Amino acid sequence: MDRESKTKLKLAMLSAETVGQLAAIIIDYTHEEMMLVFYELEWEQQAIIKDIWKSI
Repeated sequence: MDRESKTKLKLAMLSAETVGQLAAIIIDYTHEEMMLVFYELEWEQQAIIKDIWKSI
C-alpha cells in the first residue's frame, strides 16, 4: 500500500461519523489495509473509531 493510498484511507476513517460510513470504506480497502492504517493512528483517533464501531 503506497503512501497516497494510506493517507486517503486515514482521512476516510477519520472523517467517518457512523458505522455505515466506516463499513462503506471496506468496499474500497481490505481488512489488512484498514488495520495497517488503524494502528498508525494516534490512540485518541483509534478510540474515536472504536466508539463508532461500538455504536452498532
